[in-house]
Amino acid sequence: MAADLRPIQRPGHPVAPRIELWRHRALAWLKRLSRAWRYAIDRLTADDAQCVTLDCLELGGWHPLLILTVEDTLQEAREIFADHPQLPNLIARGCERVGRKWEAYGDELCEARRWAIDLAAGYAIDTGITLVRLGDQRDEVTGNRGGAAG
Repeated sequence: MAADLRPIQRPGHPVAPRIELWRHRALAWLKRLSRAWRYAIDRLTADDAQCVTLDCLELGGWHPLLILTVEDTLQEAREIFADHPQLPNLIARGCERVGRKWEAYGDELCEARRWAIDLAAGYAIDTGITLVRLGDQRDEVTGNRGGAAG
């Protein structure tokens, strides 16, 4: 029998979780407001920029699979080169160049798109939405899992 993983409810404190949620939301809002202010006055840090980017990914509909970061590249570079005061600068410049020029020659993006499409078809089935494949108008993705639901 699986263990019960629900949080322990304390009788007599029904307001405490709600207050904690409000506190968490207020702190998150203040952090975003602070980042927005630093952005407005052109004082955004690298951590701030990463937070803004992550906050905007879902809203922008952008789901990157491969992200080249200076931090990760620098860590790997430090396994190859002796540490030097200019190494972070050099790695940052290298990452910037690679980010502007690199093109994937494999099918990583295509495979990711196919996976996302297959998941979307599964979500359609789960919610009762009928999707029709363009290749064959008779081939439908419907709530009937026993049919031609590819």
